[in-house]
Amino acid sequence: MTEKELLAKTLEEKMFTAEKRVSILRVLLIALNSVVYLWFMDQTYTYNELAFSIVVVANIYAVSTFFFEPYRKVKLLRSIYFTIVADGVLSMLWIIATGYMDSPFYLVWYVSLISIAFRYSLKHTITTTFIYLVLYMLVFALDPYSTIELSDLMVRLGYIPLAGMLGMYVSLEITDQIDGKVKIIQGEVALKKAHHELELKVKERTSELQVMNKDLTDSINYAERIQSAIFPKMEDITSTFQDAFVIHLPKDIVSGDFYWFHHKDGISHIAVVDCTGHGVPGAMMSMIGNNLLNRAIVEHQLNDPGKILKDMDRSLEEMLKDDAEGLAVNDGMDLSLCMIDHSRNTLEFAAAQSSALIIQGGELRQLQGSKFSIGGFGSSGDKMFKTTSISFNPSDLMYMFSDGYQDQFGGNKGKKFYKKNLIHLIESGSDKTMKQQELTILETFVNWKGNEMQMDDVTVMGIRL
Repeated sequence: MTEKELLAKTLEEKMFTAEKRVSILRVLLIALNSVVYLWFMDQTYTYNELAFSIVVVANIYAVSTFFFEPYRKVKLLRSIYFTIVADGVLSMLWIIATGYMDSPFYLVWYVSLISIAFRYSLKHTITTTFIYLVLYMLVFALDPYSTIELSDLMVRLGYIPLAGMLGMYVSLEITDQIDGKVKIIQGEVALKKAHHELELKVKERTSELQVMNKDLTDSINYAERIQSAIFPKMEDITSTFQDAFVIHLPKDIVSGDFYWFHHKDGISHIAVVDCTGHGVPGAMMSMIGNNLLNRAIVEHQLNDPGKILKDMDRSLEEMLKDDAEGLAVNDGMDLSLCMIDHSRNTLEFAAAQSSALIIQGGELRQLQGSKFSIGGFGSSGDKMFKTTSISFNPSDLMYMFSDGYQDQFGGNKGKKFYKKNLIHLIESGSDKTMKQQELTILETFVNWKGNEMQMDDVTVMGIRL
């Protein structure tokens, strides 16, 4: 419904309510005047029977308008002409029949004018006022018993336009009130419409995002299967060593952490790598890191861990060289790499911004690596990756890990787990089987994290040499 239609409908309903009240006033006024007239009727008048008939008709008309006026459907009954004839002419005949200027029923004209002002336009109100003035002057001219003074006549005549003005004033006040209420209603309707449209847009956008999210999740899940394919099988690791475990917990579906293993001719290379970032960017870097290890160890057949890291750093620097604007790329990886000669029971270790733990005869030793990362800032020519060589005995233990475990927030105070606590956890459980150690380390991490968000990819590897 338009503003104009809503205003017209509301105004019509309000005016009908006002007319209803005017009709009540007309009924009361006519009934009161009828009682007074019939009770004190002057028998000297020659129009008694006519007056009595008109009083009856007037009362019937007043009662009819009270019950049916607000709900009139007949076009004729709602016209200005019917109102003038019904109210004006009937009142004139009634006044003539009940005493001309001495009749109290001229007050009905005032009520009629107020009713007309409610229902019709200013033009119709002015026209009706003029007609009633003419009719009243006609009654005055025809009155054979007139004793009314001119001043009293003028006062009575003045009440007729005053009644019209009063009706118009009340009508305008009602219209203004309705206009204000209509605007409030329209504002509420517009707000509801805007809210509904917004809800539809949100639902539409949510549906689109759900489709996009599903497509993206499907793609990432597929990428996770590809990434998992580059990880070594645990059967290959456990068939080479006495026992081993690997805890690998990606922060997202795909991971920037990965572990790598290669065995040939009695020599094993095993690594835990933490690439820059996590999620999709980290996973892409992990694919690069896996290729760099394959090229250095499998293709170039390098054995020395320090030389392998140097080769990886140089290759990665070439791959991620400065862009066209000379901006350096700060992508790289931290890793621990071990070369194990099973025939000689020797272990060679090198690391880039990482470390490893070895437990021999119940004594824990921390193997420190270089302070440099693979890739990142700094020229490859300035980086040195030292190789540490040690002998081991069967059943000695070695552990490598990324920094995701120790950097995890949690506990009662929401603090980091810290590397010293991880070292203590590993050392305290070193007398258990690898499977028991895996469960203990994993359970400790889950309990520590609690409801906190996982901060980074987590990888912990343990090997019984």
